Amino acid sequence: MKSATKPLNENERLKALFEYEILDTESEKAFDDLTLLASEICGTPISLISLVDPDRQWFKSKVGIDVESTERDIAFCSHAILQDDLFEVQNALKDERFFDNPLVTSDPNIRFYAGTPLVSPSGQKIGTLCVISDKPKKLTGSQKKALTILGREVISQLELRINNKKLEIANNYKTEFLSNASHEIRTPLNAIIGLSGLILENKELKEKFAEQYDFIEQIDFSGKQLLNIINSILDLSKIEAGKMELEPVECHLLQYINNIFISLSGKAKTKAINYSQEYSANLANSASKLRSGLALEQTPELVIIDEPKLGQVLTNILGNAIKFTPEHKSIKLTVSVHDNKLNVTVTDEGVGISPEEQALLFNKYTQVGSNKAEGTGLGLSITKGLIDLMGGSISLESEPGKGTSVSFELPFEIPEVTSSIKKEANQLDLTTLSKLSVLVVEDNKVNQMVIMAMLKSLKVTANMVGSGEEALDDLKTHQYDVILMDINLPGIDGVETTQKIKALNIQSYVLALTADVYRTSEDKKLFNNFLTKPILLDDLKDALLQAVVELKASI
Repeated sequence: MKSATKPLNENERLKALFEYEILDTESEKAFDDLTLLASEICGTPISLISLVDPDRQWFKSKVGIDVESTERDIAFCSHAILQDDLFEVQNALKDERFFDNPLVTSDPNIRFYAGTPLVSPSGQKIGTLCVISDKPKKLTGSQKKALTILGREVISQLELRINNKKLEIANNYKTEFLSNASHEIRTPLNAIIGLSGLILENKELKEKFAEQYDFIEQIDFSGKQLLNIINSILDLSKIEAGKMELEPVECHLLQYINNIFISLSGKAKTKAINYSQEYSANLANSASKLRSGLALEQTPELVIIDEPKLGQVLTNILGNAIKFTPEHKSIKLTVSVHDNKLNVTVTDEGVGISPEEQALLFNKYTQVGSNKAEGTGLGLSITKGLIDLMGGSISLESEPGKGTSVSFELPFEIPEVTSSIKKEANQLDLTTLSKLSVLVVEDNKVNQMVIMAMLKSLKVTANMVGSGEEALDDLKTHQYDVILMDINLPGIDGVETTQKIKALNIQSYVLALTADVYRTSEDKKLFNNFLTKPILLDDLKDALLQAVVELKASI
């Protein structure tokens, strides 16, 4: 037996092999398919993807053999990696290099071997794709060509594998960066939106700052616009990373759609747009109630759907229609429900979209029309991502100069029983909150000021501490109905602090305050509810009212 010499570039060859991080990994279908195909094409019972490390040949994939590896000194592949082209041994018993090789004289009794080197992009031969038989054999020209092509495909799969890993690492870095950036941006936004909102909703302050009222309104509006941009970027990132989750809740469907429609009517009015809505015949009675200002309690329109995502989809589509529709033209929202599916169409008499631009419309960062400077180009990309996530579909018809019609369909479920907690929370008035005792755990001085001002406006009695350690000390001597817990605290963070609170069997309702939109499933189990910064007064009020009901139900 004649052992193969080691290549002159052995160090570089091993470096290339180790960079793939493939040795001793589990089997993978992509590689197993290639070895099976090689065996079928070449008509051999055995086929291997063999990677040659310092001491052994290890089989990433194998057909017709059970062993994981063999010693490098007796490996046929050790000879094959010294060749530039396919290496073939037609009868090992007649070859002086192999006739007394243990792999020839005993199991698997190799007689025929053909192996094509696996050559990395840097030119290093890291192993082979080989076929083996216990009978003498000779490959045809077409079989040799096919085996060589399959060998190149093995390298392509190795490159794809490592590139996917790099992309995963890069995506994790991006997620971490966006999480940190979100926190850093949302913290000052909490002050801008929170304080300006308090002034706008407080009659005394409104009178005091009457001359500056328009300025404060613009500050509030601009802050919310910036928040929308941040949310769009984060939503797109979460959709791409597969971290966006559905959170279906009970929703008065028509009432919610009507609220979204009305919330954008001001923008339409400023352009003198004929802004209207139309409901299908089976919804006409409920629609009439809405226009009359009547409540829609206990109607068939109560459904289970991801309400915030539906709102974002509808806001994006209506917002685009208003943006691209000239003054004195029309926009119509058409709504129908059939077989537990919501069908919505927004038709405008806007500038329209060319067929070429329509093909790109749902791509991220793509803007069309003459107003390309406006917006981020994320709206419709996110809209499609959200609709896909919710199991729906979206379509578009448009003609330049005549207008556009965007339609989407979303499935929903019918609740078996109305949520008593949500219903009761909606019926509570603000005097209920004055009976609450609240502990705020927040280290940022500006956020402390905003939250305490909001709680004061809601007539809520609250104490403030600046760290998890201070919270645990305070809870030794005081009891609270609700704890508003910042997540990103110095020392022990909000998650660990809450875990310690639960371990002490303290029954407070813990409401997480976070500027980080990436929540783990463990976080969702730990906290009773979440508020994302910047915190809006109405959101805080609703969360506290829900806390009152849930606390009452737990007694």
